[in-house]
Amino acid sequence: MDRGEFRALLEEHFVPMLAGTALGRTRPSQSNHQLVAYGNPCTILMKPVRTAEYRVELVRSQPFTSDEKRLVLLFVEELEQVVIHSDAPYFRDLVTSIPRRVISSLLPGTRGRTTLESAIQKFEELASQTYEGRPVVAALGMTGSIGHGPIRLADLWREDFSRVLSNGFDSMYLCGSDGKVFNLACLPEPPSVEFSPHRLGSVAAWCHKQRRVAIVLNRNGEVLIFKDQKLQFAKRRGAWRYYAHDSVVGRLGVGNKRLRRAVYESCLDVSFSRTGGCVAILSQKKAKRVQKLLAERDLITGLHQTRTKLLSCAVTKPFHRLDRRLRQQILSMDGATVLSHKGKVMTAGSIVRVPGGSTGGGRKAAALQLSKLGLAIKISADGPITGFRNREAIFVL
Repeated sequence: MDRGEFRALLEEHFVPMLAGTALGRTRPSQSNHQLVAYGNPCTILMKPVRTAEYRVELVRSQPFTSDEKRLVLLFVEELEQVVIHSDAPYFRDLVTSIPRRVISSLLPGTRGRTTLESAIQKFEELASQTYEGRPVVAALGMTGSIGHGPIRLADLWREDFSRVLSNGFDSMYLCGSDGKVFNLACLPEPPSVEFSPHRLGSVAAWCHKQRRVAIVLNRNGEVLIFKDQKLQFAKRRGAWRYYAHDSVVGRLGVGNKRLRRAVYESCLDVSFSRTGGCVAILSQKKAKRVQKLLAERDLITGLHQTRTKLLSCAVTKPFHRLDRRLRQQILSMDGATVLSHKGKVMTAGSIVRVPGGSTGGGRKAAALQLSKLGLAIKISADGPITGFRNREAIFVL
């Protein structure tokens, strides 16, 4: 595989998995260089096979964690196994199967790898199916047990009723690492939800034990994978994405950690509810300049409109102390939500003044303008989340 083919493959199948990453330079490589190695904390070097005479940089503004490096290593090791077939017509199918093998290796350990990989593949198939004219919704939890159930997963999926008995929010099938199904569980509402879409908090909370992994297929045909009580992976718009939550929160860069985390989690809620939204956190030094971008009647303190009068009653606390459901509803309003660096909600559902001739849609134009004053995030109605600083994208989820 030549350098151009390797870079194109990484751009299509791997770079989207890690938010904020990009390919850097192509460097010479020697046979004693590892498949994957740190160039520096913000650079990882990769090559398709150990004998390759080149390595490609994967770069990011923030240091890579050990888990992220392991993800890169697992992907490249899987690629090395199939790259000998790069000229075969079925090579693309081999490459598209790599992410589920990587995920099944990264999450549960060797014990349940085969079961998790086959379950992911089944959920990807179900994503394109309907039941009585409606999209299939399903959820499966793996416990790590062996020999505990009377039903094989393969037999369950052959039955039509399997498409309706788990609702994907608070009920799901339970199976062991051996793929034996032993229950249909109804899950309680958790006291709190972190690093997961709020509506899927019950599924996330169920994964509080080390060996537990849960898979969800939602009505939008997206496959979500949970472990350690948080969203770990999701297949959206045909591509798998890894959610390095702490890294993204760190990259937001404006406001205290509690505020950044609350904004990030609410962006997840809006993204997976598919309503779209736009939110900005203003830096302390540039906050006063926001009056040039917003109409005075849109500011909550002015009490000029029914909307601002209602919001003045509902958002009496900083954004990070509001009920998470209210935060999602505020961000889902048509228009932008603007916060101070301390989390005060200055306005919500407001039109932002943008330059004439702006392209890319209203939310993007508003986010780019607001990003000159701090951090701005655009959540598309079809799911992607893009963060901007100084009119430059700093991450895409």
